[in-house]
Amino acid sequence: MEKKLCDKLLFDALSSLLQFNTIDKLTVSDIIKEAGVSRSTFYRYYCDKHDLLNSNYEKILENTLYRFKEGVKWEDAVYSIYHVIKINLKLFQNAFKSSDVNSLKNYIFNMSRTFHLEILEKNGVNIREWKNIKVLESYIYGNLEIMQIWILEGMDESIEDMMEVFDRGIPSEFIKYFKPSS
Repeated sequence: MEKKLCDKLLFDALSSLLQFNTIDKLTVSDIIKEAGVSRSTFYRYYCDKHDLLNSNYEKILENTLYRFKEGVKWEDAVYSIYHVIKINLKLFQNAFKSSDVNSLKNYIFNMSRTFHLEILEKNGVNIREWKNIKVLESYIYGNLEIMQIWILEGMDESIEDMMEVFDRGIPSEFIKYFKPSS
């Protein structure tokens, strides 16, 4: 089976199942049964259910937040990722309830760290300096904790309000790289 079709079938199945169950309660067997895909096909492309979820989150990032690297305004890139999460709220609520080492939350932390470090390095910031790394990690970790709470509580506050909260936390020495108009 072609990877693109397999990805779609598997992620559609995972998305459907995550409407009613947390990721930790799902099994690969549940996913492949829902998708109509063989176990060997699943494991040809993915290590486990978290790898499937994280791989598809990466695709969402490519169409939203990562567009900042292509010149899309920071506010627009950030808004677009939160908009996708909001329209798929139940999926993300059930994905964020995992504390597995391969969880979506851990994946987002690592992807955010890499993304932000790339932006800083591109702008001449010494990303090997311990303090720069720790300031950035503190910002990302704090935002991720607040984002998780916001998602689990139903995203009742507007995306714009949460973006304002997150923007206020951007370390002052880095803000010019993410919000050049500020």
